[in-house]
Amino acid sequence: MNTNAILIKNGRVIDPKTGRDEVMDLLIRGDTIDQIGIIRAREGMTLIDAEGKLVIPGLIDMHVHLRDGGQNAKETIKTGTLAAVAGGTTRVMTMPNTSPPLDCSESIKAYRGIIQKDACISVNIVAAISKKLEGKVLADFSQYPALGIRFVSDDGFDIDDETLLEEAYRQAAQWKLTVMTHPEVHSIAPTGVVNEGDISQKLGVPGQPNEKEWKAVERGIRLALKTGARAHFTHLSTKESIELIRKAKRESIMITCDVTVHHLALTEESVLRQKGLAKVNPPLRTEEDRLALIDGIRDGTVDAITTDHAPHCEAEKKVELTKAAFGFSEVELRLPIALTELYFKQNIDLMHVIHLMTDRPAKLMGLKTGCFETGQPADVVIVDLKAEKTVDRHKLVSKGKNSPFHGVTLRGWPIMTIVAGEIKWKK
Repeated sequence: MNTNAILIKNGRVIDPKTGRDEVMDLLIRGDTIDQIGIIRAREGMTLIDAEGKLVIPGLIDMHVHLRDGGQNAKETIKTGTLAAVAGGTTRVMTMPNTSPPLDCSESIKAYRGIIQKDACISVNIVAAISKKLEGKVLADFSQYPALGIRFVSDDGFDIDDETLLEEAYRQAAQWKLTVMTHPEVHSIAPTGVVNEGDISQKLGVPGQPNEKEWKAVERGIRLALKTGARAHFTHLSTKESIELIRKAKRESIMITCDVTVHHLALTEESVLRQKGLAKVNPPLRTEEDRLALIDGIRDGTVDAITTDHAPHCEAEKKVELTKAAFGFSEVELRLPIALTELYFKQNIDLMHVIHLMTDRPAKLMGLKTGCFETGQPADVVIVDLKAEKTVDRHKLVSKGKNSPFHGVTLRGWPIMTIVAGEIKWKK
C-alpha cells in the first residue's frame, strides 16, 4: 500500500469539475487527494515546487489502441501506457480490435490479466459489438456488465446491416451499455484512402467523401433515439457530422461525441507532404471541416478530445499510399497539440480545453475521477505552459513512431505525471 505524502506547492490548480482556477497547494496521501488549499510542508513529505506551472487532473483518453494480444510488434500494453503517462494521460479506453478480439469473457479476462501485469495507468476495455468484429452475429451483451464493461464498439468496422445494428442498440439499452460508433458507411467509397477532393485527385488515389461518415452518424442518431440507447460517436471529422450531433443534442442527452487532436490540427494538405505517414481513418479533411470541429469544441457540441492512438510498424507506413496502414501514434502528444491549437491559436478557454480531457470523459465513462475532490484517486499532471518542443517522432516512447507531427513545434508540455499517488513519469 502506498503511504507516501506528496505536497505540490504554489501551482496554478485548474479543476474543471469545481471551476477552481487559482494558485494553491495540493496534498496527496497514499493514492488519494487529501487536501487542497494553502498547506504547510511537514517532515516526511515529498515536496514538489510547481510555481509558474499548471496542476491539472490526470488526462483521460477515450479512444486508444494498445495492441498487444497478437500485435506486439506495433505496441504492447506496457509501451502504450508508458507513452500515455509521458503525455499526461492516466486513464485510457482501449478498443476491442485485438487478436483475438475482445468479444467474450475469455478474451476480455485474458487481456485484463495483461493490463494488471503491465499497465502503468488505468485501462478500461471497450468490448466488441459483434463476434470476431465481423458484423454478422452480435456478441453476448449480457456478459459485459459483470466484466465491468460500459462501452461496446466494432471500431473500424461499423455495421452496415441496419437490422443487426438496431438490435445492437436495443441490447445496449437493455444492458445499460453505450454504443461507441465508428461512423462509416462501408458501401460508400469502400476503397477510399484519403479525403475525396482536390488532394485525392492530385495523388490519383480513391477518396472518402464526407457522406461516408455523416450518413452513418445520421443512422446512428436515428437508432439511438428509436431504442433509447446511449450513443457515442467517435473521431468525427466532418462539418456535417458536427451539425447532426449539435441538432441531436437538443433532443437527447444520450448522444455524445469526440474528436481527435489530429483532426483539430491538420488537414488533407498534410498527405501531399507526408503520404502514408498522414494516412488515417477517418481521413484528414478540409480546412472548412477542421474549423467546424473547432466550433464544436467552442460551443460544447464536442464532449471529449481523443487520439485514436494507432501505432504501426515503420514498414506499414513506408509503402505506397493505397497500401499504407491507417492511423497515428499520438497518445503522448495530445496535450501539447490541444493546447497549441485550441488555447494558444484559437483562444479557447483553458479550463474548457482541460475539461474535455478530464472530468467530461470521466462522466461519460461513469467514473468519479478526472477531478481534484478529496478522497478521489490522486491522478495529477504538472504542465509547463511556456515549454516549447519540436516533435521528433523517432524519440516517441510508443513503439509506433508513425506521427505526422514530426518536425512540428508544440507549446505546453507535461513535466510530471502522478498516477494513484505515485510519480510515474517526469521530465
